[in-house]
Amino acid sequence: MTEDKWRAAKFVFAGGLAGAVSRTATAPVDRLKMLLQVQESQHLTLRQGLKIMASEGSLRAYFKGNGTNALKIAPETSIKLTLNDWLKHHIGKDHRDISPWERVACGGLSGAVGQGLVYPLDTVRTRLAVCHTDEYAGIWQTAVRLARNEGFAAFYRGLVPSMCGILPYAGTDIALFEILNEHLHDRYGGEPPHLAIIGAGMVSSVFAQFVSYPLALVRTRLQAQGVGGNPIKYSGMLDVFSQTMRNEGVRGLYKARGRISWYVFEQTKLALGVNPGS
Repeated sequence: MTEDKWRAAKFVFAGGLAGAVSRTATAPVDRLKMLLQVQESQHLTLRQGLKIMASEGSLRAYFKGNGTNALKIAPETSIKLTLNDWLKHHIGKDHRDISPWERVACGGLSGAVGQGLVYPLDTVRTRLAVCHTDEYAGIWQTAVRLARNEGFAAFYRGLVPSMCGILPYAGTDIALFEILNEHLHDRYGGEPPHLAIIGAGMVSSVFAQFVSYPLALVRTRLQAQGVGGNPIKYSGMLDVFSQTMRNEGVRGLYKARGRISWYVFEQTKLALGVNPGS
């Protein structure tokens, strides 16, 4: 098979588009999830979370922080999926001979690199999503205030649990989707139904989310502390775990996305001429 010299560029574009589309489509759910994560009371319900967003008075409230999220997730997903493809093709000549554990390792490492490079934008996105409407005016103003009032180290709060969480999350998500996707292409002769691809993405994402969700909650709480001039409550990752377990129990670690990004990614690759099974 002739090597496609534009393969990496196609993966960059397909990954970026997939990330931006999927996060925009699920932005209201994503913001609701973060509102529930930062609430340490066990009594905040989904309905109350929705009322908080509705009380801000416009449809934009449901997508608050999504501009930053899309700006962050597009390069993150591009880096993650492009690097994952490169690593797989350098482990073996035939990517189908790669073991599941090698897939997990490639996906986890790629996810960590992608998230680490854009992490400050993730912190800005969290601040915008959990703060009151009049507290931050936008991406730039949030970043400037955060740097001025809390220092540049504040952009990297929660980085350790984020890295600990992304390794099993991205590794499991990518590896499981690739295995399911290859099975679907074999079963349907290279043209699986669209709903089957979406279903494979949902299964892989839900399973990966369950594995890594407590660490995502810890990251969000570390990123959000200090909003509105509130005191810094947590000293680090272990302190968040300790206080959450003590005050809220195990269920507190699972407060509050089947994913369509895999479907968008696969369809974009196909439209760009990349063999979907490669």
